[in-house]
Amino acid sequence: MVWQSLGVESVNVAFGHRLWWVDAFIGEVERGNPAVVVLLERALPDEDLQQIAFELGVSETAFVRRVGDQWSLRWFTPLTEVDLCGHATLATLHVLLTELGVPGGEFYFQTRSGVLSGRRLNDGLLAVDLPRSSIEPVDPSVLNDTLGPVLEVYQAGTQSVLAIVEDYDALCGLAVDPMSLFLVPSSIVIAACLGGPGVDVSIRVFAPSLGLGEDHVTGSAMCAVSPWWVEKVGSPTMSVRQASARGGVMHARLFELNVEVAGLARTFFGGDLRA
Repeated sequence: MVWQSLGVESVNVAFGHRLWWVDAFIGEVERGNPAVVVLLERALPDEDLQQIAFELGVSETAFVRRVGDQWSLRWFTPLTEVDLCGHATLATLHVLLTELGVPGGEFYFQTRSGVLSGRRLNDGLLAVDLPRSSIEPVDPSVLNDTLGPVLEVYQAGTQSVLAIVEDYDALCGLAVDPMSLFLVPSSIVIAACLGGPGVDVSIRVFAPSLGLGEDHVTGSAMCAVSPWWVEKVGSPTMSVRQASARGGVMHARLFELNVEVAGLARTFFGGDLRA
C-alpha cells in the first residue's frame, strides 16, 4: 500500500477520498484564500473532478495523488481546469506535511505547468516554486479602460496582464465591472502598486473568465509581479499584500527560472468525500 511505503500508517481512507479546506497565505488579520485539497486514492475521470470542484464552490480545488516518488496535482475552479494555482499548491503542501505527516524535505508535484517543488521554511512558512513569467510592456489600450488610469501595463506570459496603478489608495479604490474584463485578451488581470501597509507591493487580481470575479489571494501572480519588482528596485525578494475582502500576505524570491512563493496556511476543516 502507498501509505505503508510513505510511513503513514494511520491514514484512514475507508470512506473514500479525503479532503481538507485550507486557508492559504493567511496573516495576523488576513484570512487568506480557501482551497479544498482532495486526496485521491485512485484516478477519477475529468468530468468527475470538475463536478466535485463545482459542488465545493471554492476558487480552487486541488486534486493530489501519489505517483511514484512524486505527486500528481491538478487544479480546478468551479468552471474549468487551470494550468497553475499558487495558493492551492501551498494548501496541498500544508496538507501533506501537517495533516498526513508525509516525511521528506522536498516535495515534487507533476502539474500542467511542469514539475513544481515545495518545502517547509523557518517560522512556520511554507514555500512553493512557480515558473517565472516573462513580462513585456504593452499599450494600456489592451485593458479597454477597465481599471481606469494606469501607469504601466505588461503582458505576463500568455494568460496574464499586469497593470500598475498610482498608489495603494488607487488600488483599493478600483471599482471593476467583471463583465468588462471579458474584453481584455487575457484570462487574468493583475493590478499592482508599490507599497501598502507593511509590505513592498500590493495587488488585486481579477479572473472572471475562470469563474473568479476577484480572487482572494493569488500566489501565481508572483510569477509576473516578481520580475517587475526586480526591474523596478533590483531586489530579488519582496513582501506582498493582496487587498481583497479576505486579504492575504505573501513573500516572494525571484530566481532565474522560478519564483519561490512563501506564506502561512491553516486547516479550517477536514472530512471524507462520498462521491
